[in-house]
Amino acid sequence: MSAEPTGEPGGFLGPVEPGEGTWTQLRLYTEQPPRLLSGRVKALLAAVLILLALLLTVRHAINRSAAAASSAPLPNVPFPSQSVRFEYGGRLPAWEDSLALSLTVHNTGPAPVDVLGVSQGYRGLSVVVSGWLPQTVPPGQTISLRVGLRVTDCPTAPADAAQPELDVTLRNARGMQTVSQILGDAYARDLSVALHATCDAPDNRTPTTSPTIADTAVR
Repeated sequence: MSAEPTGEPGGFLGPVEPGEGTWTQLRLYTEQPPRLLSGRVKALLAAVLILLALLLTVRHAINRSAAAASSAPLPNVPFPSQSVRFEYGGRLPAWEDSLALSLTVHNTGPAPVDVLGVSQGYRGLSVVVSGWLPQTVPPGQTISLRVGLRVTDCPTAPADAAQPELDVTLRNARGMQTVSQILGDAYARDLSVALHATCDAPDNRTPTTSPTIADTAVR
């Protein structure tokens, strides 16, 4: 016959049963959780941030104006046309261009000069500068540009280039100018040769038509 469990330490205790009337009803909270910042506080903070940004902007503008006023004035910089000269450097491999040439730019002035663009006035010819523009010519130094000329329309291109000009747009601390430069007889001769080589084919030139004489009655 098995022994009855005793209440001494080391005996087995079963799970504790809840007593009658000890259940707690589950409560569900349907209210909205409290917000950290109210709409009024958010609007106040936004106004403070905007005011702070405006104050910083005004302070930066004042400091910049003061620095510009206290800085030393620029030296007497001449206009770009007065400090830059050009030189025709000869023909280059043309690749897909009708004529490629080397244009040398000399800056004799005390300030850097930027070459912004190169163009020309002939219809039927386009100009492309290899590399990138603008390019800066430091004071007292020289750069060379590869300028490609391409015939785009033979009927409107000149048959011969007597005094061809290149228009070069320059800029320095004094201002911006476009200079029309005649590069000499060698450039005119090379351009004329390229024009003839491209456009002398019968199909590339618009044939000239002689005026017709109206029929007259025979007396």
